[in-house]
Amino acid sequence: METVVRDRQIIPLGPRSGAIAPGRRALGGAPFEPAAFDARTVAMGRCELGKIRLEMGRFQDALELFEQSLALQPHAVESWYGRAEALTCLGRYEDALASLEQAQTLAGFASARLWVQKAVVLLWLNRLETALNCCNQALWLAPDHTQAWLFRGVALHRLGRFKEAYRSYRRASQPDTATGARANVQRLCQDIAQQSQAS
Repeated sequence: METVVRDRQIIPLGPRSGAIAPGRRALGGAPFEPAAFDARTVAMGRCELGKIRLEMGRFQDALELFEQSLALQPHAVESWYGRAEALTCLGRYEDALASLEQAQTLAGFASARLWVQKAVVLLWLNRLETALNCCNQALWLAPDHTQAWLFRGVALHRLGRFKEAYRSYRRASQPDTATGARANVQRLCQDIAQQSQAS
């Protein structure tokens, strides 16, 4: 059964519809490309399976699934992020960092979550100042990001800047809901200004 709307043929989808014959056109007159649709669907499925494998602690399996996803959809930020998580769990920190940088490039450097994950990898690599800067970037984007405050504290603590570290830990453990994001940004600016003066 076919329906025509405004001179365009609509072919029903589902188990009874059958496949679209080669050369036929989908809605809008564009050629129907089942391979492209299938690639996106398969890529998303592999990415989701990779996340499940990560949670199960099957890191190598997860890595393989994320890489299969990326082979089908190389611009998928979530797959690059998952690949980085799997590589981090496998102790391959430089490769994880490269995956995170690819994800950040695709996301336009606008994701606090990616900045925090990058900070974690940099902490493993003992690049403490760079990790601290990543946490600060995350906090500029999301001033109430608990993990950004936590890992900022870790970086500061490992740098021997204990007073600042404990302030960051306190913000992570007791988010200030009364004054909100604006106050957190102001405190972050004060911390950075105090460190600049001390240098």
